[in-house]
Amino acid sequence: MTKHKITNNFVCSILYLGINLLFILKYVPRVGNPVFACCAYAVIVALVLLIYNKIYKSDNRFTKISFWFLLGITLTGMFALQHFINPLSLQVDRWSAIHGFFNELFSGNYPYLARTHLGGYGSPFPVWQFFHLPFYLMGNISLAAVFSVIVLLTTVYIYTLSSRKTLFFLVLLFISPAFWYEITVRSDLMYNFFILLAVLLFLLKKQTNFAKHPYLSGILCGLFLSTRFTVIIPFIVLLFADFWQSSLKTKIIFALTTVFVFAFTFSPFIFWNFNSLMFFQYNPFILQTRQGSVFEVLIIFALSIFLSFRAGKNHDKFFCYSAYLLIALVVTTFLHNMILNGFQYGLFSPAYDITYFNMALPFIILVQSLKFVKSGVEP
Repeated sequence: MTKHKITNNFVCSILYLGINLLFILKYVPRVGNPVFACCAYAVIVALVLLIYNKIYKSDNRFTKISFWFLLGITLTGMFALQHFINPLSLQVDRWSAIHGFFNELFSGNYPYLARTHLGGYGSPFPVWQFFHLPFYLMGNISLAAVFSVIVLLTTVYIYTLSSRKTLFFLVLLFISPAFWYEITVRSDLMYNFFILLAVLLFLLKKQTNFAKHPYLSGILCGLFLSTRFTVIIPFIVLLFADFWQSSLKTKIIFALTTVFVFAFTFSPFIFWNFNSLMFFQYNPFILQTRQGSVFEVLIIFALSIFLSFRAGKNHDKFFCYSAYLLIALVVTTFLHNMILNGFQYGLFSPAYDITYFNMALPFIILVQSLKFVKSGVEP
């Protein structure tokens, strides 16, 4: 294995530990000793990796049984948390931003004026809202998290054709405090990127060529942009190098298709109440961009273009670079805001939402799941 690949795998391992330790350091002090918890977690991760390498040597029947057993435990845990924790008691309102949207919509009211159970307003864009419609009709929009986990694991298996790697992906998800925090508070942030990664893996598996499918690429970009803006980062890394080298006609088709699809998803709400969507001080565009500034956007955009050319057709680099850039966006935004506030608030204060680091976690876990083939451990 080359030095470059070793470095990326090592960095992703550190990022996996770092993100999860952040959650321990922020939330464990409410119930216990965070230093002890961090040490215990590091030991648990090390033991899991050691045991996994010792037991699971190939894609055999035992691996598949273990996968289904662990998946059953994971889904049971997710259902249990949703059943026993009253969502109205939570101090996180991402779930009610979606739930309230449909409550208002089916009452004949303008949905983007809906209030969350904490009195805020919802930021999800239309495609992400309507992704949750079946689960709302089932009585629990957070069932979308269960669906997303199943979809992602299915796609990981289709992409890798390896029970061992799919199991390892599930193992790293299962021992992630960041993942269980998202499930506990019914946040939709991480599983938005589960669905994104699942679609990207499917495209990579099918070797979808951007130059030959500009309409498809534009449609997908437009639809995912209508979930949340940050999904554009992996798309830039994946597509920009091909976009730059394609014909002018292909560039125009892709750009116009993306813009048209994105705008089309908002059209019902524009015609319904243009002023409330565009000029309301808490409209979804403002809510999704208020944490950052043009400065961070320009930096990340430039880096995304640069890394797109660096990644080329190398899938491993694409996954790594997407994770790095998503984390870089959060770090630069936090640092910028800290400087503006004179470092008045610490990282673990309510002023900074560390769950944004979870956008990168699916990509990081995938890199770790793929490393076994690359390192030669897989037979």
